Order: sequence, then structure tokens, then C-alpha cells
Amino acid sequence: MSRRGLCVWFGVAVGFVALGCSSSAVSPPPSSAVPDAGDDTAIVIQDYAAGLAQVHVANSDVKLSIGSDPELSGGPVLSVQYPLATNDPAGRDVNCDAENQDWTAGNAVSFQIKPAQAVKISVSFLDRNHVAYTDYRELEGGAWQPVRITFADWPKNLYFQPKDAKLDQPMDVSEVTGIAFAPQVSTSGSLAVSKFVVVK
Repeated sequence: MSRRGLCVWFGVAVGFVALGCSSSAVSPPPSSAVPDAGDDTAIVIQDYAAGLAQVHVANSDVKLSIGSDPELSGGPVLSVQYPLATNDPAGRDVNCDAENQDWTAGNAVSFQIKPAQAVKISVSFLDRNHVAYTDYRELEGGAWQPVRITFADWPKNLYFQPKDAKLDQPMDVSEVTGIAFAPQVSTSGSLAVSKFVVVK
């Protein structure tokens, strides 16, 4: 996604950004499910309990649905079908409102994801200082994989920052309005995503 795409998305979404600036290794196969919402160590960011009311896309060609997967415990699963990339850099962003906006009790965001084919995704948020943080993840196709991104390793976005971003301040996750992800490949495809949680 380009800088223009970030600007478009920042203007129409709910206050967070979806572009990355670093790459990470392929995640290993899952050894256990993402912690349940009832787990005392997990703070729910988005668990799709409200259906699609708190999940947003700007492009109607991105199809969303809520279902379940017998391979994964822990509640509903968000399914995403995304089209071929176009000249709209923000055309395949998926933006999730944060049910709980104070993430200070944890030090990482955790979720599981199952792409139909190998894909690179970006995962992003804006902190309380309106600084954009984004990470990239390379994922294998056809299997559930755990993703855990620690706040300490989540880089600032090098390509775009809001005009009011306080770049001289350390990361502040005491008020985060949402989290977003997007495929970073040119092809069309599909993926399923578990709930997003903050963990220690």
C-alpha cells in the first residue's frame, strides 16, 4: 500500500493506519489456539461478537463474513475474500474497531490466521500519540498460523504519519481505537482470521 492509500484510509476509517515498513519471517504452525476471551491474560481487541458491525472495508469488492472453523477454538472467525489489487492502494484494507482501547496490561497483539494461499499482510494501528505503527508478516497457505507481534518490535510507519503524530514520544497504547490488516500481494485470494487479543 502506498502513502496515498494510507492517507485515504486514515481519512475514512476510525483512526488507525494499515501500511507497513518491515518484514518478518514465516510464522510456525500453531501449537495452541489464541487465548479465549475469558482468559485473564488476554484483552479482547476484536472478537466479532457484534458480527460485522465493528469491521469495516472501504471497497465493496472485499467480501466479509462471520463463521467458525472446527480446527480453531475460541469463538467466531472473520472470513475475507479480497479482489485483485488495483490502483487504489487502500482498496483491500480491513479495519477492526477496538472493543477495549487500553492495551497497557499486555506487551503484544496475538491472533491466528489461515490464508488460502501464501500471502504477505500488513498489521497496523495508531497509538494515543497518533503515531502509525505497522508490521508485515509472511504467511503460508492452507493452515492456521499464530501471529504474535510485540509492541517493542512493532516499527513506526516509515512511509506515512498523520500530521498530528507526536513522533518524539514513545509508543503509548493506553488508547488505541482499532487494528487493521491488508494483503500485500497483487493477486486475489481469501483468508480467515481469529479474534485479535492483547497478551503478556
